[in-house]
Amino acid sequence: MKKIGSTLAIGLLAFALAACGNLGNNGGANTPSAGGDTSATAASSSESRSYFINPKSIGPAYWAAAEKGAKQAGTDLGVEVIFNAPTEADSAKQINMIQDMLTRQVSGIGVSPNDAKAVGPVFKKAADQNVQIVTWDSDAPETDRKYYVAPATDEEVGQKLAQTIGDELGGKGQVAFMVAGLGAQNQIAKADAAKAHLAANYRDIEVVTTVASDDDQQKAFANAQNLIKTYPELKGIIGFAGGESPAAAEVIEQAVKAGTLKQGQIALTGIAVPSLVKNYVHNGTITTDIIWDPGILGYVTVYVLDQLAQGNEITDGMEVPNVGPIKVDGQNIFIGMLEVTKDNVDTFSF
Repeated sequence: MKKIGSTLAIGLLAFALAACGNLGNNGGANTPSAGGDTSATAASSSESRSYFINPKSIGPAYWAAAEKGAKQAGTDLGVEVIFNAPTEADSAKQINMIQDMLTRQVSGIGVSPNDAKAVGPVFKKAADQNVQIVTWDSDAPETDRKYYVAPATDEEVGQKLAQTIGDELGGKGQVAFMVAGLGAQNQIAKADAAKAHLAANYRDIEVVTTVASDDDQQKAFANAQNLIKTYPELKGIIGFAGGESPAAAEVIEQAVKAGTLKQGQIALTGIAVPSLVKNYVHNGTITTDIIWDPGILGYVTVYVLDQLAQGNEITDGMEVPNVGPIKVDGQNIFIGMLEVTKDNVDTFSF
C-alpha cells in the first residue's frame, strides 16, 4: 500500500501534496501490526482489539474525512474501529456514548471532547478499567488521557490564523471570531492565541466579538448574517472550526450579490476542508484556508491507540505504517498544517 504522506513534521505545506485519497485504498489489510509480528497468534490477537473513535458530532465533511482515515487504519491493523458521535455537538450525549463503549469493553477510545472538563470523570473511569485514552482534534489536558493527536499546537494554529487575517487587512480594522463551541479546549486555545497575536502584532485590529455555532451549520450561517448586520464596519472574520468558514463565505457571497457588501469588503480565513471552500477560494471570497488532513488525524489516532493497547511506547520520529514518521512532543503528537490557496486548492481530495 502506498504511504498516505511522505512526512508528518510540523509546518505549513508539510502535506501540501499528500495523497489523501490513498486512505480509501482497499489494500493493506494484511499490513503487519506495529510490533512487526506477523504470526497467526498476533493476527488473532489484533482481531480482538476494538477502538471507539468519537468526534464532536457526525455529519460535517471534516468528520467524514476523519472517519475514512480511522476506518482505513482499522483495516490495515486488523482491528475493529467504531466511529460514532451524536448528530449535534452535545457533551452529555458524547459522554453517554463513551460510557456505553466502556460497558462494551473496547480496548481504547479516541475522543474529540466537546467540553474538556466534562469528560474528566468518564476518562478516569476508562483509565481505571485499563482502557487506553487518546484525544484528537480537541484536547482535555487535565484528564487521564495519554496523548493528544493534533496538526500542531492550538496556539500555533491560532497564531497562523491571526497572522493570515492581519496581513490580509493590512493590520487595520474590526475582526470577529466564529467558533464551534465555547467549552471546547481547542476552540478556546486557538481563539485566545489568535487574540493575543493580533494584540501584539496588529495593534490597529480590534476583535469585536466571538460567536459560537455548537457545530451546527445553520447556526453558523445565522451567526455570520448577524455579524454583518451588527458590525457594519467589520473587515474580517476568522473561522476556528470546519463549519464556520464555509457558512461565512456563503453569507458574504450572498450579500455581495444582493449589493449590501462590496467584493472584498470582508476578508475571511479559517479552518475548512478544501472541498467545501473550493469555489469560495476560486471566487476570491477566501484567499487562504488553513487545514490539515483529517484522514491522517483519524488514522494516527487509531494507530496510537493500538500501540498503547499492545504496551508499546510512543516515541518521536516513530514510523506509522502507510503514513510516515510522527512528531511527538511530550503528550502531544503533531501531523502538520496545510495552507490552501487558489494555486493548490484543486489538488486536495478531501
